[in-house]
Amino acid sequence: MEKRDVQIAAQLYTVRAFTQTEEAIAETLRKVKEIGYDCVQVSAFGPYRTEFLREELAKNGLSVCATHTPYRRLLDETDDVIREHKAIGCRQVGLGYISLKTADDVKNFLQEIVPIAEKLHGNGLHFVYHNHQHEFLRLDEGMRIMDYILSHTNPEVFGLLPDLYWLQHAGLDPVKFLRDNAARIDVVHLKDMCVAPDLGHRYAEVFAGNMNYAAVLPVLRETGVRYAAVEQDECYGEDPFDCLRRSRENIRKHWGI
Repeated sequence: MEKRDVQIAAQLYTVRAFTQTEEAIAETLRKVKEIGYDCVQVSAFGPYRTEFLREELAKNGLSVCATHTPYRRLLDETDDVIREHKAIGCRQVGLGYISLKTADDVKNFLQEIVPIAEKLHGNGLHFVYHNHQHEFLRLDEGMRIMDYILSHTNPEVFGLLPDLYWLQHAGLDPVKFLRDNAARIDVVHLKDMCVAPDLGHRYAEVFAGNMNYAAVLPVLRETGVRYAAVEQDECYGEDPFDCLRRSRENIRKHWGI
């Protein structure tokens, strides 16, 4: 079988202000397709019917690489989450954020989420955890939160959806992290980091900041990552669709995909 290249997706959290009604979702999917994305990640949507989303995705020739699903829904509405993901053809069930600060936080989280991840796995889906920087705080025992999570979970059941920006922000080498955790990763988030005038960090379009994205594509291919989803949490007054467009154009220019 021919090996598939990495598919570039749009993380729709970037345009969350434009996905709060079904009408707005339909227009957003149309725009994202026009920009040049054939795949999306569903995140931070307002209310919508699963059947509606399935129809709009098909109408625009879009697939879904992953979601961000609220934690309470994962725990309390697991069967609905499974049904919805199967309906839109999405295998990766993502948790976008949870606050973990102490060893007890992490232990309680794993006690709750691992049975859910196992149920998803048993239904042909895959739980994936999306990181920010706080997962790399060190616990009292000296172990980082992420290291504790990884050492107490099964890669077949508990996957990762790493955000390369936040890995760099936490002081890690994104390329090394991808290699070290290849068995857990099918989808990654791409966004760039630039230095703001006040010398803080700002989000930027991919290849418009200071991260070493030239080194990322070879490792994505090497480790078998299937999807790279472009995300920009804040666009600082610019049209977020223009930010998605510039990232897409830059990726075509520098990566040729």
